[in-house]
Amino acid sequence: MNSKKTTKISILVLCFLVPVLISTSYFIFRHFAPFGGSSVMTVDLGQQYIDFYTNFHDTLLHSPSGFFFSFSKALGGDMMGTWAYYLMSPLNLIMLLFPLSKLPSVLGIITIIKYGLAGLSFGYFLMKVTKHVGWSIIGFSASYAMMGWMVANQFNMLWTDVLFVLPMIFYGLFKILKNQSSAIYIISLTAMLIMNYYMSYMIAIFLTLFMFIYWAAKALPVENQTSTKAVLKWLKASILSGILAAWLLLPTFFSLLGSKTQYSKGQYKIKFEYNPLDMLGKFFNGSVNFNELPAGTANVFVASVVLILFVYYFFIPTIKRNVKIANLSLTAFMILSMCFQPLDLFWHGMQLPVWYTFRFSYLFSFWMILTAFQAFLHILDEGINWKGYLVTAGIMDLGVLYVELRWKHLEYMRHFDFLWGCVYLVVSLGIVVFLGIYRRNIVLAMTLAVLMSGEMALNMVTSLNHLDYLKASNYTQFERVMRKHVNKIKQKDKGFYRLGTTFSRTKNDAFTGNYNGGSIFSSTLESDTSQFFKNIGQPNGDSFVLYSNGTMFTDSLLNMKYYMSHQIPEANPNKKPKKQLLTTLTRKPDYNNYTLLSQDALIGTYRNPYAVPIGFLAPKSGMEHNSIAKSPITYQNQIAHRLDPNIKNLFEPATYTDMRYNNIQPISQLDNAVLKKKNLLEMSYIIFSVPIEKNTSYYMTLGTEINKGNISISVDGQAQTQFTPSEKTIIANIATGTSINTTANVQIFVNKNNALLQDVKLYKVHNSKIAQFSKDLNAKPYKVTKWNHHQLTGTVDVKSNNQALTTTIPFENGWTAKVDGKSVKPKRWAKMFLYIPINKGHHKVVFTYWPEGLRVGLLITAFGLAFIGTEATLKHRKKQKAKHTETPTNTK
Repeated sequence: MNSKKTTKISILVLCFLVPVLISTSYFIFRHFAPFGGSSVMTVDLGQQYIDFYTNFHDTLLHSPSGFFFSFSKALGGDMMGTWAYYLMSPLNLIMLLFPLSKLPSVLGIITIIKYGLAGLSFGYFLMKVTKHVGWSIIGFSASYAMMGWMVANQFNMLWTDVLFVLPMIFYGLFKILKNQSSAIYIISLTAMLIMNYYMSYMIAIFLTLFMFIYWAAKALPVENQTSTKAVLKWLKASILSGILAAWLLLPTFFSLLGSKTQYSKGQYKIKFEYNPLDMLGKFFNGSVNFNELPAGTANVFVASVVLILFVYYFFIPTIKRNVKIANLSLTAFMILSMCFQPLDLFWHGMQLPVWYTFRFSYLFSFWMILTAFQAFLHILDEGINWKGYLVTAGIMDLGVLYVELRWKHLEYMRHFDFLWGCVYLVVSLGIVVFLGIYRRNIVLAMTLAVLMSGEMALNMVTSLNHLDYLKASNYTQFERVMRKHVNKIKQKDKGFYRLGTTFSRTKNDAFTGNYNGGSIFSSTLESDTSQFFKNIGQPNGDSFVLYSNGTMFTDSLLNMKYYMSHQIPEANPNKKPKKQLLTTLTRKPDYNNYTLLSQDALIGTYRNPYAVPIGFLAPKSGMEHNSIAKSPITYQNQIAHRLDPNIKNLFEPATYTDMRYNNIQPISQLDNAVLKKKNLLEMSYIIFSVPIEKNTSYYMTLGTEINKGNISISVDGQAQTQFTPSEKTIIANIATGTSINTTANVQIFVNKNNALLQDVKLYKVHNSKIAQFSKDLNAKPYKVTKWNHHQLTGTVDVKSNNQALTTTIPFENGWTAKVDGKSVKPKRWAKMFLYIPINKGHHKVVFTYWPEGLRVGLLITAFGLAFIGTEATLKHRKKQKAKHTETPTNTK
């Protein structure tokens, strides 16, 4: 092996190892699993993604039908869109090698590997495109792999694959520009489209900007072809990549039509989101903290050497003017995109992000580092242009001065980080001078690599030290306890049912516990599901629903056959209370109406005797009414009557008596009353009594004012635990009558100077009505004989016409139904669930889900593969034919 090849391999190995060693050292320092009891789980990784990774593990190893649809996603929902956004990283396959108890450790290992792969990929890209083999590449690769965007988003693991794929896409692009094979470009872009369509969308915009800006400026670095031909070749390769990924992209597109695209209305505003110059503060280390995550400026931190060389690039006299204009135009567009809202909106698919702003800023950092490396090569070849260097140094000084003057407005900036940033900037300015003098000195190249790597390491430490992380046991203990109790239920009941809880770790507990639930936190949440939850008085939002406020009726209707309730230990005044493994989600006296099956120190498991099956017969006429009442109580009454005409008013108004006031001015009624304090410094509350009839459940509606935290409620001295926020009035279960009549005392505390009791009303429902509803629907069941997440098979006996086989399967266009082998088109009721008309008789009914667009997507992908194969065959034959028709050289 020759010396140059050995050097090249050594450099690439270090491009991988330097980010790995830096990140590993920090993980050891912070005791992240597998190096301690903490973990990389923070914000969404701990509250959302880890539950999806649990589902990834279960789906691939035990339940492959869950790739298409899952009843663990709220009441049920499409999963291909969820997989396309969250779970298609090939590195996730590492999770399959370990049990779920090791998942926090695996997440830490995968994060470290991604840092390394990003450095390796960028180092390889620089070598191949520039033909430069030098130790300084290690520093530029470290600056790329550990850029501010990556450090700020390392817990957003669904996005971070982009850093090791992006350099390969651009390597493939430069091969196209040199009139070489487009294979690397097609393979890498296709891989990225499959791994995460969201990041791919941003890359597609950036590629398009690069190609057309450079083409318009006549600055494309083409070889052996015209610029127009190169653009056409690039377009063809890009389209082919989309075609090859169509099997996933097309179903994802249809999934998005029913989810994220429904929430992006009225966000377009022509304005600057902040002073563009404030972006300069992000070039100092430690510019990430918790407050920056939801609404900060763009994360663009790179090594100071990169910043200096990037600016210096525009003052190199030997670079052609049209090339500089093209680079400056693209740079200006990127900078404007990171502060001007219409462009920001465009980069994010016409939907402004909720948290994690300017998610495309990694592309600007990539562009800066690539441009800086080109300036670096010019210095190696030509020496330094002192005039350009002095202008660059002056611009750096002005930038530092601006940040110092804006100090108070940059809340993340600490004096320590500012001083270290200045030190690195001064040292980097000095090393650039030495580069201009000594140029290809190997010691200087290594010093540069160490300097840049050290600065990136410091930024990682000072940035991530601002964030708090969950212990690994926060997930592992909860997963173990949940599966233990869920598996006990599954061993005794193999049928289809849903399971509710009065406690929660996250909104995605159904994935962690591996059961059919009622809650979800996902960017791919169907808008119909969110609307339905809002209409029945459950907490909801654009990306979450939470089945925390179920009534006796909704528990029955939605097949919540089992409930697990948090067993709260009695307080011991002689002992310091221990932190509880389970967090109470809601107070639910109704579970006293259910049958206790088992109980331990943590969880009591109950069976709901009133649960109706997933499918049942109901009057066909009831399916045609889709009006939605403003009150969730009224809406539940309407649904009950449509499904069972024997049920009239399920819920009735309840009364209260004996209103008492403590430091509150008297009110005439509860509903929409304003509670005003008399003395602002004293405790203030009202208390009233609610007569509780035996065998009757009581509820209180609460308007959205409760989201503001102006009031808190207790019933008989127990806090009425309630999740907020929600978009509409919610229903809280305040009491349940047993075998005798009693009284409940409700206390409403005022936490502010005054509080509005918006839509605060009392209702009751007698258990006999719920029992009648359950009996009527259970008498006409769809008996499920076999089921998985994408198919249910069962039978139904229909004794009269004008009936509908009604289900609580969420309607999706991908559902099909067959009755006795004949296809029947499913319809939607309550703007949420699936039903089919059905005739009198005994029928076998099969419901099957195939994601909308999957079949067409597979055909398109097959066409793309056939096209590539045919084209390759024709090229090979043409080459062989040309070889055989060459005129042989005559010799004597």
